[in-house]
Amino acid sequence: MEKTNLAKNTILLSIGTVMTKSINLLMIPLFSAWLSTEDYGMFDLLVTYVSLLIPFITMSGSDAIFRFAIDKDKIEDKQKYITTGFGITLINTAAICGVILIIRLVTGWAYAIPFILLLIAELFNNHLQGVIRAIRRLTIYSLSNIISTLGISVCVSILVWKYQLGLTGIILGYAWGYFLGEIVMVVSVRYWKYLKPDSFSFTIVKEMVKYSFPLIPNNISWWIINVSDRTAIHLFLGAAANGIYAISYKIPNFCASIFNVFSISWQETAIDLIDSKERNQYYSYVYNSLICTLVSLCGGLLSLNYFLFQYIFDIRYYDAKYYSPILISSVIFGSMTQYFGGIQISLKRTKENGVTTMIGAVANVVIDLVLIKYIGLYAAALSTITANIIVCVLRYIWLHGENIHFKLEKRSLFFISYYIYLFVMCYACNSLKVSVINLIFACIMFCVINKDFVAKFFYKVRVIK
Repeated sequence: MEKTNLAKNTILLSIGTVMTKSINLLMIPLFSAWLSTEDYGMFDLLVTYVSLLIPFITMSGSDAIFRFAIDKDKIEDKQKYITTGFGITLINTAAICGVILIIRLVTGWAYAIPFILLLIAELFNNHLQGVIRAIRRLTIYSLSNIISTLGISVCVSILVWKYQLGLTGIILGYAWGYFLGEIVMVVSVRYWKYLKPDSFSFTIVKEMVKYSFPLIPNNISWWIINVSDRTAIHLFLGAAANGIYAISYKIPNFCASIFNVFSISWQETAIDLIDSKERNQYYSYVYNSLICTLVSLCGGLLSLNYFLFQYIFDIRYYDAKYYSPILISSVIFGSMTQYFGGIQISLKRTKENGVTTMIGAVANVVIDLVLIKYIGLYAAALSTITANIIVCVLRYIWLHGENIHFKLEKRSLFFISYYIYLFVMCYACNSLKVSVINLIFACIMFCVINKDFVAKFFYKVRVIK
């Protein structure tokens, strides 16, 4: 079987992701303390709008740059896609900024300029990350994320805490933090050498848009899946319920971010193996390995559920313990969805990715609207896991039609049964004694499932000593 850089790339990206997410978690209490509830809520809304605008403005160009430039050996060939992708983003950014300035003139919107700076910062960051992945410089990818997060923390602290700029300060702080990370990317890879005005081609534009256009509804659909729950909760159940749901989502969201790292490195590996004779064998191997790893980590979180809500989180959020297991389980299906999506991207079948995600988004919204009045926050949690299951199953079926088959091994079935046991215990047991036994059981199973990783870890520790 051919060797790949999947493990190496995943580790490189994991370092940056874990550090950035940890810093973010530490800074959230400070930011929320420095800002009024209204300002923090408005900032969250503006960030949501930015995430919605990015795929429209860039035409999902970052994904197209990555897919088309990664397998080009000559720098001239990479220049064509990188320059063209930058041109698309630049032209569309100028247009949308013009629209925002007009809105400011008409309405007097005070935050138009800070919003434009944040939008530009995130757009350029999105573009550069596609370039970094295309030229296989994932160390720089992780480093820039760390620098951006540290920059955001420092800039927001100065502007909001010291200079009391409130909402304007946090918007500008985030923008400046992103710019710092972008400087690291630009200088580290000498980005300017990949920009050549003569390389801009409308033929390349058509090729990239044809590939990336189906990704726009895909990105928007994921946005709907992630945001619609909170909107429905706010409309039907109120702000207090939103707070409980937010707490129940924090740990699953952190776990999902870690597995997003795997998705990024997996896309590169899937592309490298697309013409390999051993492709299906390797895909099946990764399929089972991913299931086992997901079960070991998410199972560990399930075993901690009792302790987190009984002793760590405030009693006001205790009800969140009933929704967290469902959301943790949705991470498993969401990660498998990204795994299948990476293979579809390697096959340049982005339309299937978009269609499946749109179906999942529709299911998510329908379940929210139909059930939230009757079962409350359970509707939000169930809509999330249902949407992920639907997308996961549809992509599995589509790949099966492409003659890509996945064989579920017996060990994977055994570990899945173990996970189901822990999931049931989250609802059936409220005993400290049994919860301690389950926690010990989960630790043992983690070591069994990840025995190779654990062995290498202790070997490294002995070497250091």
